[in-house]
Amino acid sequence: MPEIHEMVDGENKILLFRLHENQEEEAAKLVFQTEHTFGFSRGINRINTKDGTIIRLDPLESNVDINAVQAKDDPVSEMLRDSVIGGKRVEVWELTVDEDSENEDGEYPAIYAQGYLEEWSPVSGVDGEPQVSGSLNIELEPQFGFATLTDDQQATVQYEFRNTAPNGGYGGTA
Repeated sequence: MPEIHEMVDGENKILLFRLHENQEEEAAKLVFQTEHTFGFSRGINRINTKDGTIIRLDPLESNVDINAVQAKDDPVSEMLRDSVIGGKRVEVWELTVDEDSENEDGEYPAIYAQGYLEEWSPVSGVDGEPQVSGSLNIELEPQFGFATLTDDQQATVQYEFRNTAPNGGYGGTA
């Protein structure tokens, strides 16, 4: 019988960011992310010979394109803008926050990389929501593994079930 696969839900893939120089701080989520692309590309050079084609590979290139709805007073958006202006290295994590993907240690599948934001562009049109977009160029090769979400980070991803008791106590089942 063929193996059955489930689709990954795009809304469960989030980006977290941190300035590389701020290792003592937690990574933080950009508010109102609408889409992103974590891209990998490698140029291929074809050399025709009398014996056939030889292929020479260029180095791996990676980038992360980001789109979000602008949020008032979002410190992550401001940090990303300032990283372009100041030429500061940024760390990025793409996490798949899906309870089916969570490992036994409570960690989620992640891609980690470091690089420089090439652009950060707020767009404010007459129609629709004001957007912000950027492109992060990755140095070296992105790394694959698992990452932890703190309670604060988890709260930005999805609120927890709250009880009907005063102060909304936690507990119960979803």
